[in-house]
Amino acid sequence: MSIANGGTMSAAGIIGVASNVRTGSSPAFTFDDFIAVYPQFGPNTEQAYVIPQAIVQMYIDLADACIKEARWRAYWKVAMGWFVAHFCTMYLQGTADPDSGAAGVLQAGRARGLITSKSAGDVSVSTDYSMVAQDLEGWASWKLTTYGQQLATIGRLVGKGGMYVY
Repeated sequence: MSIANGGTMSAAGIIGVASNVRTGSSPAFTFDDFIAVYPQFGPNTEQAYVIPQAIVQMYIDLADACIKEARWRAYWKVAMGWFVAHFCTMYLQGTADPDSGAAGVLQAGRARGLITSKSAGDVSVSTDYSMVAQDLEGWASWKLTTYGQQLATIGRLVGKGGMYVY
């Protein structure tokens, strides 16, 4: 019973309410739900998937563990989509042709930095990795895709409020 209705609440109950932690389960979010909003990750013209369904499902499962409807409310479905699309995009950036050998795999898995200069004669490219490296304690890879940027932006709004860990 809430205090507002004349009841009493234990100290743990008050701390729990004040903590701003949201728990509970969310509705099902399926592969089809994701592809309906982001068809670019679904089957292409040859009816082959851009990303294997098992990989997309793995990211859906991860999103389900991280994005709770109780926190996101009406934005929950869009947040799930942003989360999965972000990780699918990161996955695509890191994939290599299976026949490319070790060099191809290493190149695909290399961190992406900001290209600061290019040259044409004798080919030269300068890359700045400081933006990515310095933010591992902040938003890290969320800044590397438009989907992650949207999730982080709205996440800051829906996550507002104090938190107390007892």
